[in-house]
Amino acid sequence: MTLTEAVESYLILKRSLGAVFSADARILRSFVRAVGDVPLESIHRETCQAFCRGTGPPTRFWERKHYTLRGFFGYLVGRGHLLTSPLPDASPQIPRSFQAYVYSHDELYRILDATSALETDHGKGQALTFRTILLVLCGAGLRPGEALRLRYCDVDLAARLLAIWDTKFFKSRLVPIGADLCKALDSYRTVRQQFPLLDETRSSFFCTSTGLAISLAKLEKVFVRLREHAGIRRPATDRWQPRLHDLRHAFAVGRLIAWYREGADVQACLPLLATYLGHINLSGTQAYLTMTPELLGEASLRFERYVALHREDDHA
Repeated sequence: MTLTEAVESYLILKRSLGAVFSADARILRSFVRAVGDVPLESIHRETCQAFCRGTGPPTRFWERKHYTLRGFFGYLVGRGHLLTSPLPDASPQIPRSFQAYVYSHDELYRILDATSALETDHGKGQALTFRTILLVLCGAGLRPGEALRLRYCDVDLAARLLAIWDTKFFKSRLVPIGADLCKALDSYRTVRQQFPLLDETRSSFFCTSTGLAISLAKLEKVFVRLREHAGIRRPATDRWQPRLHDLRHAFAVGRLIAWYREGADVQACLPLLATYLGHINLSGTQAYLTMTPELLGEASLRFERYVALHREDDHA
């Protein structure tokens, strides 16, 4: 297989899974132009490193190109087209200025309440649809694209499980959900039954009134409207405003705070969180664990209890 054939095959797969993938497509086609339409086996470590590095001082785009190639070569190895990846394992460490926004409980409730403004005569069920999608993002920590790709057959409310197929890193997983989220999904399913099942049980679980899947662009546009309606924003001087994907950060931080309060071994639980979120290693999960004041407070309390316990032992 040549590099061009491999890239086009990879892009077709990613887009069939609902990924927009426009930036990654540009990077991969730029890689083809830089390397040529060569056999996959002839691509070497130095070639990949030179492409990612580019010229001039290191930038975040160096890191972005490495990330794209890592996914591409992971796909090729997983499909048996290559024995090993020619990409260097270590990605460049570029200083980050971006900070994820971790929504408070109050802010999440305000966003959910704002969905009531979406209901119109021409969009029956729209408020409940988007409210339920947001509940899934908040309560199950799914990526937005994963929630939108859920099919009717992927939602098992009797077992309280969501089936997530061939998502990022080509991993599939079963996601257990709580009783409250299960109840919310059951309420939405009652409304969903009024909409067409265009592909029977393989139809999109979350859909428009005509049964069509909801695009990620549409969801992000609606979320910006809801966030602004709820009055949640960063200072005007900040480059980034709170994002839809930041709901996943809020879920991860919330789970960590809950473990601290339950007295759980947080370090031992982190691999469980990584599996639940669909990460391939702990480093992917750690990127979501922003040190919020609430999380810092719970960690400080845990440390204070630890110190107090050891003082008691020393005086025993």
